Amino acid sequence: MMPDYAILQEAAEWFAVLRGEDAGQAERQAWARWHASSPAHQAAWRRVEAVSAEFRVLPGEPARMALDDAGPRAREAQRRRLVKGLLTLCLATGLGGAGLLRRDTRAWIAGVRAGQQTRVGEIRRTALPDGSQLWLNTASALDIDYTASLRRIALHGGEILLDSARDDHLPARPLVVDTVHGRLRALGTRFTVRPDGDATLLAVYEGRVEAAPRDGGATRIVPAGLRLRLSADGAGQPFALDPNAAAWTEHRLVPDQMRLDDFLAQLSRYRRGHLGCAPEVAHLRLVGSYPLADTDRILAALEATLPVKVRRLHDWWVTVEPLAQNK
Repeated sequence: MMPDYAILQEAAEWFAVLRGEDAGQAERQAWARWHASSPAHQAAWRRVEAVSAEFRVLPGEPARMALDDAGPRAREAQRRRLVKGLLTLCLATGLGGAGLLRRDTRAWIAGVRAGQQTRVGEIRRTALPDGSQLWLNTASALDIDYTASLRRIALHGGEILLDSARDDHLPARPLVVDTVHGRLRALGTRFTVRPDGDATLLAVYEGRVEAAPRDGGATRIVPAGLRLRLSADGAGQPFALDPNAAAWTEHRLVPDQMRLDDFLAQLSRYRRGHLGCAPEVAHLRLVGSYPLADTDRILAALEATLPVKVRRLHDWWVTVEPLAQNK
């Protein structure tokens, strides 16, 4: 069971105090008394330790970057605020923030091992050896391996759009995209591929794609206008795709009656840190075209057109909330 929020806040405060350069014996003894006084305090402290473990493994963690230019006293005070704010928010959402750190860490590891990658917010187009066109979306990592018998793209993370070309090699070689969940074979086509948690998302805009689960099972041919979720043990039923979903190749997000929480989930992929949505405004709908070159301008546009306020705890922790809440 999740510890009481007030107790979690206390635990976060103690974490910040004990990590301070001026923490002494008196502070440690006071913490020990607090910790021993209640099983609820002990449970909250275990939760804090779990979050802090995730926080330590993130490459280039935000706290360190934010403190680089501060003096000793300002650095210590700011570091306490950063740690307390991050932990409090993570704990209030049931380790949601820690999950964010795990996701960012996995993306970083994928990038280290990949032959090609894009940074967060970067979108890049490249030509493949056979004349096919490949777009890499934000925070993507992949390897390209063309042999005498196969044209293969191994997508480790992120998202790609592939516009396949006819192979002049004799005999013609299959063109495939491999993810952790299975293999997607192009059949004269234009399609996007995005590994997402326990499945890979496929959307076919032209031609057809053959989807084969990694662990066997029936393959499925997906025609243009449809998408599906491919898991390691099976391919789901195809369903209609959003024709605007690939607008990222033109550096835009184009919502058409999209819920605000869904829109922010998409936007969060193009900026570092946490971008959240308060439940009270999640249902608001968006229509329009939003250039991805500056995500802060998009957030400002939301404030100008919707009854919302962008609350920034730090540059890397942003929440869109009801306007009235911040008046």
